[in-house]
Amino acid sequence: MLAISEKFKTKPLAYYGMSIAASWAGVGSLLNTITITKTLGIIPALIWTAANVFACILFGLVINRLPTLREVIKTKAVCGVISLMAVFQIWLNMNGIREVFSDTALGLSGGTILAYVTAIFFVVLLLWRGMIRNILTDGASWLAVYGLVAFITLAASIHSGGEFLSCPLGLETAALTTGLHKAFLLLPGPFTYFYFYELLNYNDANTDATQKVDMLKAFTLGGLFFGLYMIFTFTLAFVNFPPELNLIKAVLLSLVAVSSLSTFIYSIYLVFGRKLGLLIDAAAILGWTQFIDMGVMGVWTLLASIRSYLVGAMLLAAMVMAVRSGHEKNIRTQAEHEASR
Repeated sequence: MLAISEKFKTKPLAYYGMSIAASWAGVGSLLNTITITKTLGIIPALIWTAANVFACILFGLVINRLPTLREVIKTKAVCGVISLMAVFQIWLNMNGIREVFSDTALGLSGGTILAYVTAIFFVVLLLWRGMIRNILTDGASWLAVYGLVAFITLAASIHSGGEFLSCPLGLETAALTTGLHKAFLLLPGPFTYFYFYELLNYNDANTDATQKVDMLKAFTLGGLFFGLYMIFTFTLAFVNFPPELNLIKAVLLSLVAVSSLSTFIYSIYLVFGRKLGLLIDAAAILGWTQFIDMGVMGVWTLLASIRSYLVGAMLLAAMVMAVRSGHEKNIRTQAEHEASR
């Protein structure tokens, strides 16, 4: 019987898809979906959900048609800014782990300790095992997420006895505008995930003798895997959580947070190397206390606003590079044609 790492190397497409979905999810995907549904309404939440699902697919489409974007991401300035965003993502997911345990016996103090322990565990694990370990832990946690989110949705629905919470439809101009704005802020997200570019490099380099795949299919699959999860998260906005489900809910959200947390901890290693990456990860974890009070939505909104401008600049630079490369290629072709005459 093949070891799981050997199975991955033989048929990595589904593993890539689950790792992409798990990395993209983050704790905000569930908490923010429920918040938007209850405050803005059903239609703005559906717009948000659709953008969430399409974001990774869009990244796959763009990177397939605009490969010069991979050159832009290697520049020192872009690497530096994206690394700063990875630090914010670490804080965001640590905030999520802390908050979801507030309604359990652990409380906020226990949730804070658990967030620290989880982050430190992945700093050590990913320093030791790297890319394959990150992909495989993402896959395992994502399968567990499916099982838990399906169980919680079913249990909460049964507990509700057929009576579901009433949420506004959200057809007011202000609600729709806010929903569209938040959806728009989602779309640039995958373009700032250094891990996604490294997946492309890993597939090309084939250093571990892993079977090469069509990465457009991988990112499309990742979006679809994530969409299945979002169906459950949207449904959870309409049910009450009985106290006995709070702990299971906290475990679910922690698994979602852990998948993204591990990706961004590993991204710091990819950019800065093992030694400097270890120092930056440690500093990020220690500096988390300064951002705890912002909460999940607060950190996410700040991060999403910044990255929109960054991705716009990255895409513009990639297009300029593509045009310039095409122009230079035409000049060389013309020169070769003239020389052969």
